[in-house]
Amino acid sequence: MTVRRAALAVLAAAALAGCGGGGEAGAPAPAPEAQPAGEGVGELANVLDLRSAFEADAGKTRVLLTFSPT
Repeated sequence: MTVRRAALAVLAAAALAGCGGGGEAGAPAPAPEAQPAGEGVGELANVLDLRSAFEADAGKTRVLLTFSPT
């Protein structure tokens, strides 16, 4: 299974390396426009707070990150 994951990671990296073309070869892509500052990172006390905050932004792009201390 480890070989399969490694192969998948290599394929994903190769696919991502090929993305973003369209300009002259070697020319850097223009920088994206800066987004206005949002609310930032918040702390949640329980899952219900997470659910209500997530559902409040329906129709918008949302990113949910979880970190483990181990």
